[in-house]
Amino acid sequence: MHTKMLEQLCLDEIGEIPNEIILWHLEEGFAEYLIKFENNIALITMSMYDVEEDGIGYLLEQRLYISPQNYISGSIESHSINSEQLLLKITENQEIYFTDNGKDIQNLIDVLESWVIEINSKQSSDNLRSRFSSLRREKQAIISKFEQLNFEAIKKDMDYLEQKLKNTQQKLAGNEIEE
Repeated sequence: MHTKMLEQLCLDEIGEIPNEIILWHLEEGFAEYLIKFENNIALITMSMYDVEEDGIGYLLEQRLYISPQNYISGSIESHSINSEQLLLKITENQEIYFTDNGKDIQNLIDVLESWVIEINSKQSSDNLRSRFSSLRREKQAIISKFEQLNFEAIKKDMDYLEQKLKNTQQKLAGNEIEE
């Protein structure tokens, strides 16, 4: 149930449905997630509350985006604030509080790092495919231009110039030329 709610929240708030969701912590009225999108990663905390007509509502409390292309491997730091909270610091200006639920924080960091690698390698492959397609189109355009050239006319011009060069060379040598 919470996954569908989170997908809707992501669609409403972020404009994208997640590719992968990992629940980090869940307690009554509160949840924390690791979310992988097509081109970025998010850490999200949300509150859930009862709404009379709809049944349950949700509110995005915290969100932190990790841009894989700007991420430096091994840069995530975690600090225990107290027995219940961790501070995850991604960069100097990016940090988020998560619940210390007794799980190994290194597992969370490993998941985030593996997602970064996965997204970056996909983007790199996409860029290479795009570049390859572009080069193939460029090659085809050059072949097409060569096929459109009239080499016969060029050959006639070259033969004419070659004959004129020979005639000029003969004249320079003092020989008479019949034209």
